[in-house]
Amino acid sequence: MCGFGLVPGDIIALTYEKEGLTRQPFRITRVAPGTNFRTVLITAQYHDDAWYSPEGVNGSHGSRRQPRFGVGVPRPLLGKSVDEDGDPVFEITETVRETSDGSATVALTVGFQPPGKPASTGLGIPLLSLSPLVQTAGGEIAGGQTLYYALSAVDTHDAESTLSFSVKANIPDSGNTNTVKLRNLSFSKGTSTFHVYRGPAPEQMVRIASSELVATEFTDTGLSLPEVIGPPDENYDHANFYWRFEVQPEVFVTVFTVNTIGADSLTMLLNENRGMLVRVTEGKGKGQERLVGANSATTLTVSPSWDVQPDSTSAFVIAEPSWRFGALTLLGPAEFEVPNRGGASVHILGRSANVHDKECAAELSPLTRWQIGGAGSGGDSDVPPKPIFGFAPSGRGTVELVGVGFQSLLNTTSIAAGTLTVFYWGELTTSAPHQTSASMDAATVELQFAEVAGLESGDVIQVEHEVMAVQAVNADGLTCSVDRGAYDSLAAAHDAGTAVYRLLRRTYVVPFARQFFGSPASGSYNFPIHLPDVRIAAAELFVTNGRGNSPTARFSFTATADGGIRTLSGGQFSIQVDGTLAIQADAAPPLSVEDAHAVRDVYAVLRAPAMGAPVELRVKHNGATYCDLTIPPGATVSNVVDGFGLPPLAAKAELSLDIVSVPQDPQAFPGSDVTVTIRL
Repeated sequence: MCGFGLVPGDIIALTYEKEGLTRQPFRITRVAPGTNFRTVLITAQYHDDAWYSPEGVNGSHGSRRQPRFGVGVPRPLLGKSVDEDGDPVFEITETVRETSDGSATVALTVGFQPPGKPASTGLGIPLLSLSPLVQTAGGEIAGGQTLYYALSAVDTHDAESTLSFSVKANIPDSGNTNTVKLRNLSFSKGTSTFHVYRGPAPEQMVRIASSELVATEFTDTGLSLPEVIGPPDENYDHANFYWRFEVQPEVFVTVFTVNTIGADSLTMLLNENRGMLVRVTEGKGKGQERLVGANSATTLTVSPSWDVQPDSTSAFVIAEPSWRFGALTLLGPAEFEVPNRGGASVHILGRSANVHDKECAAELSPLTRWQIGGAGSGGDSDVPPKPIFGFAPSGRGTVELVGVGFQSLLNTTSIAAGTLTVFYWGELTTSAPHQTSASMDAATVELQFAEVAGLESGDVIQVEHEVMAVQAVNADGLTCSVDRGAYDSLAAAHDAGTAVYRLLRRTYVVPFARQFFGSPASGSYNFPIHLPDVRIAAAELFVTNGRGNSPTARFSFTATADGGIRTLSGGQFSIQVDGTLAIQADAAPPLSVEDAHAVRDVYAVLRAPAMGAPVELRVKHNGATYCDLTIPPGATVSNVVDGFGLPPLAAKAELSLDIVSVPQDPQAFPGSDVTVTIRL
């Protein structure tokens, strides 16, 4: 070490982000050269100039690493509870306050768990091995994750020391039965018990065990405490709270790449959300936020690219790009006012800060979503009841939401909107439905396919007249478990080879005037939805008043001859052949199809019927057989071919007609003036 000039007694500075060390002084106690003097082992101890004052010399800290009392960045705040994913959430209550001018304001009270301060005692910080023992049996810890552990010492007066070094435990992806054993625990004189903390990062730990008796080992089998308690934090001084509005409610992802996210159910205007923020709220990639650079009707392009790319398990919201300051508090709760916008959602962010107001990173701080109930609830004391509704096709690709009502009008006064989701099969799609590979009775909950169907958990499918909800998909993709008779449809037996339709979904926000339900106008309410060339199988609707969302009503529309409501597009094509019929290819000039269309049905009509034998016709689509029609002898109308079983008419395609057969007896009339009608 001659070249560096380091000798025992020198002070060096170390930076180690894992332990929160930033240029922390250490005093060298020993320098040991390695083989050939190519390496050197430096032994150093934590250093603080205060220890060398008379008070420090007479202290009882011994040789252990001592707490660092300074003005570093504090740990993130903790909420009052955790959500289903184990993430902290704030406890929020809303208060409506009437003002002297008759208006009202909305105040939010945000509860959180402030951290304590490490006690200034003679307790040394605990020591432990940095190599925990991870076992795959005997516990309940989920696999495929990384956890961090730390200890604190507690004396007989319940004074708590600063945390030990954090220990990293890599949990293998081997199921949810793992345990972690912390080894070689060592405590200073005066330690009565110890606390154990765990978290996904050294900065995000919560207590999992309290007042454990001093021991050399500790085993975590998946422990948790009923209340959220964080470790002591010498840097915490106060908490700052901020809020912002949400501009697009939560929706599940159907479109995703490394720099995009979206949903087929969205109907955004071009670039209307440019400059906003998109936040992943559920599933893979949860907690990430990105700036929106552009958007189409269904997709947002974000910058920079995702660190963890969302998938179909994810959900997202769109929010304002900037925060508004709400309140500052030391120990909580925080209270601040937000605009009185009933039904709107706000994001509430709490950031811990030190005495110089230097805040913890926003990415690590808890964020809780809250829907404002607001004033002017019209006397509603609770959320609305479950609605009832129906659909009525009105032609030209439009279906109307009608008959929206309730069994009881209680808590319906302030209803302002409804959220309608439609599940449908697009008839213009080029993909064919999948087919079952095994028969199933009305009680079977597994659906089997001969080929990978590409279904995912949460998908809604249609099998004949039954609607099913996919619960889980096997790894091979050939079998999935389903919820039978979903959306109020009837569970029934199905043969092998039955078509399985994977339904698309689209969501609409349906407006209502306040105090609408119970008024004369509510009896004739209709909301048109333009969704051409699809077959609607099911729909769900919930409504929102000043207190929140109603239960969701779900109905199916598959108990029809078509297995759903076909919206089609309206209009028709007609091919006419004048005069007495004869066998003839391309009997009429071809018709050009301008745009793609689904077909409602196809039939033919004769002005004068044929005698003695049927008339057989063939409709062709781009020269290939589309369907065959037969007009019996003596009749003027053919069979009607259902269009749902036919492929859609392609854009720029040509329709033509062949007369395949007519009566050949010279004494028999072959019929005349045929018209083939293709209804759209």
